[in-house]
Amino acid sequence: MIDWEDLIYQTAERFGGTTPHPDTAAAIAVVYAKSPSAVIRAIDRVAQEYEDGNIRSPWGILRSRVQQITVTTKSNARANDTEKAVARAEQWMRTTGLHYDRESELLDELYGERGRLRDHPATRDRMLELWRELRPEGERLDAEAVEAGIRYQQHRATLKDTAKPAETAEQRLERQRKLAARKAFGNVDISEALT
Repeated sequence: MIDWEDLIYQTAERFGGTTPHPDTAAAIAVVYAKSPSAVIRAIDRVAQEYEDGNIRSPWGILRSRVQQITVTTKSNARANDTEKAVARAEQWMRTTGLHYDRESELLDELYGERGRLRDHPATRDRMLELWRELRPEGERLDAEAVEAGIRYQQHRATLKDTAKPAETAEQRLERQRKLAARKAFGNVDISEALT
């Protein structure tokens, strides 16, 4: 990267030996610190137009173009932020949002006070369209979950009916005494010792 002062001198030579006003130089320097390659490209374009005779005040033109760079950069950053937020929201919609029953709940989740897209209201129609597309799958998954819960409860009820009653402390102590007595005489079945 070229030092800012060196760049001013090189640019002044290309601009017919004229130097910039201090305010103009400061404005260009701020943008150069953030985006040097964009400023150098702008200098090249303005220098070419100056050499072709299309402009008479190259520093003023350069300043306005450099300010456009910052506006473009900010709008690109904003657009990029929107794209990222929408991508995250779409992923959320595919995993969680498709289970929301009502549009009002979904919109509150996405665009409400704490919604992930509250700063991007222009995406509302796009998100609703995606939700309407995914909702049948959500309804199917919800129904499967309810059926699985019912099957689980039925299975638990079946197990409860066939399960043997829990051993009381006295019963366990008696079983262990009998096991110890048999062990003392050497006729112990190993499977009994493990229970």
